[in-house]
Amino acid sequence: MAEQAQLNIYQKLAKIRKQVEVIKKNKRGYGYTYVSEDEILAKVSVFMDKYHISLIPGIVGGTTRVEPYTYKKTKSTKGGDIYEENANDVLVSADMTWVWVNDDNPEERIEVPWAMVGQQADASQAFGSGLTYADRYFLLKYFNIATTDDDPDAHRSKQKQAEAEEDKMVAASIIETFDGVIRSYLEAHKDKSEEVKKFVSKYAKNGNYLAITESTLAAKLLADFKETFGIKE
Repeated sequence: MAEQAQLNIYQKLAKIRKQVEVIKKNKRGYGYTYVSEDEILAKVSVFMDKYHISLIPGIVGGTTRVEPYTYKKTKSTKGGDIYEENANDVLVSADMTWVWVNDDNPEERIEVPWAMVGQQADASQAFGSGLTYADRYFLLKYFNIATTDDDPDAHRSKQKQAEAEEDKMVAASIIETFDGVIRSYLEAHKDKSEEVKKFVSKYAKNGNYLAITESTLAAKLLADFKETFGIKE
């Protein structure tokens, strides 16, 4: 508890994001699948409690708009004939703010501008559905939550693959630097060839440092080589 209280608001939100990075879609409607508000809140609120974070929604004063909205609905008769009829709904919209608050230090806040739009036959229902949509999409987008039809582990596997590919690219860049360093050193110290080969063999099989694909190992090889052979920047 004491450790969590020492975190600033950005660190706490980063911890929450790490825990909710992917959620499986759990509802079907209007021809598509989606993640419901209760599913998102179940995942997020438990970590908000854990890290002592509150979220306060607000409507910006003077921005609420209630307008009639008429559109065409395509229908069919029992005989299969297609026709259109007017549908009359109410559109409610407003500018919003969502404010993250660090409960351990309430003066520490993050205010995020947002908006809401709801459409229903009744104004109060339109307002309610607009808030529900705003809540759902705010949490999804703020935490960059991926929604998937697959098992969340499949998404995490893709993430790990992407991380591994990035690490290989970083390692390749470091090894390219190391290659230049070692070639320059051997050019000036031809008598050190065997000593260098023996040193590199501790980090790469048969001294083949070009085969290194882990960035941490590549960085250690470069740093240790410079220190061992007295190479200055």
